[in-house]
Amino acid sequence: MKHLLLWRKVFTSMGSGKKKDFQKHSISLPITIEEESVKSFYGSLSLHNSTKEELPCLITIIRVNGASDWLDISIPQAAFEKVFPYRYPLTTELNPWLEKINEVYVRLAESIYHKSPFDFAMIGEEISGETNQEEITIELMQNKPYMTCVLPSPLLDRLGLNGKGTALSNRLRLF
Repeated sequence: MKHLLLWRKVFTSMGSGKKKDFQKHSISLPITIEEESVKSFYGSLSLHNSTKEELPCLITIIRVNGASDWLDISIPQAAFEKVFPYRYPLTTELNPWLEKINEVYVRLAESIYHKSPFDFAMIGEEISGETNQEEITIELMQNKPYMTCVLPSPLLDRLGLNGKGTALSNRLRLF
């Protein structure tokens, strides 16, 4: 089982958040994941292929034996505050610029799914532990407006959601 967890914010600091503070060496792909491990890497997400709107991120790969593998991509709150007019709580109503961030995460999910299909993806603030592909329901998705879901076709079939949501590439749907 593979999950893709795309958090908009998960921690309040990451050093200075400047590239000079990131690891100095490149990471070879594919990344080897040992049994029962957590691997973290620093990186950056570029919005609209612009270095002016480049946000630092923490990428964490988690493997737990007998459970799902998780890929978390987190952006520090302070990075948002430096680049955007930030208001808490972190909602699109108070922060319309979050739509741009969500679009980047959705494109990232599509790209990841193309190379490494996952069972379920969530986008949102502090959403770790909200649900998984086995427990998610239509009602849960409807009652969590702060959580965006990217569902592959097997999960769409199970939930009876074929043809609903917004169509993405690779037969993924956005809710």
